[in-house]
This record gives sequence, structure tokens and C-alpha cells, in this order.
Amino acid sequence: MTRVEFYTDEEFLRILEKAKKNNTLVVVDFYRTSCGSCKYIEQGFSKLCKASGDDDVPVIFLKHNVLDEYDEQSEVAERLRIKTVPLFHFYKNGVLLEAFPTRDKERITEAIYKYSSSPAPQESTN
Repeated sequence: MTRVEFYTDEEFLRILEKAKKNNTLVVVDFYRTSCGSCKYIEQGFSKLCKASGDDDVPVIFLKHNVLDEYDEQSEVAERLRIKTVPLFHFYKNGVLLEAFPTRDKERITEAIYKYSSSPAPQESTN
């Protein structure tokens, strides 16, 4: 699997909606180009994305630079109140399951297996 970079809130929400229809886990890497820890995890995360080609465990890998082209906080980062990078979000059925900052590829892998093998949570209809 490859990673898809998204730039706008609309793109992100569209991807989440599509993943919801297919019961697909979405893993988002929020980063900043000037962040040393982000650069450190980049290589490991790239390898993880390439290794996850298993159709039995569908996963969509996304990445998003929390700063826009003017070095201002992106609309996505602002809406999600992202203050720390690298930060990983895990979504299934449109629901944020877990979010954590890390440089540890193993922690990301564990979360992928945890959430891709469990039944999808249902979005509340309240």
C-alpha cells in the first residue's frame, strides 16, 4: 500500500467516508517537514505502508503536513487541534479510535493489527 498525502479538510473527510463504506482502517501520519522526529519515523512508516499489501487487512495510509504553504497551521490540524508531531490517528467507520505521538514503528504496527482485526465501532446516531 502507498501513502496518500491530503491537503484539505474536504479531501480528508471524503477519504474517511469512502473507507467507512468499505470498513477500512485509516492510519494518518500528521507531520511537519522541519520536525526531526517526523523525519526519523518517515522511513519506518514508509516501509510499513509498503509491507501492508494484505487484502485481508485493508488499511489506507494517509499523511498530512500540519503546516500549509504559508507556514500557518493547516485547516485540518486546526480542526483536529493537533499540537504535537509526529502524531498518528487511527480511524474506522468514521470514528477516531486512537491517537498518539510516537517515533516507534512497532507501536504503529500493533495499533494497525489491533484495529484491523476488531469489529468496526458504530458511529452514534444521537
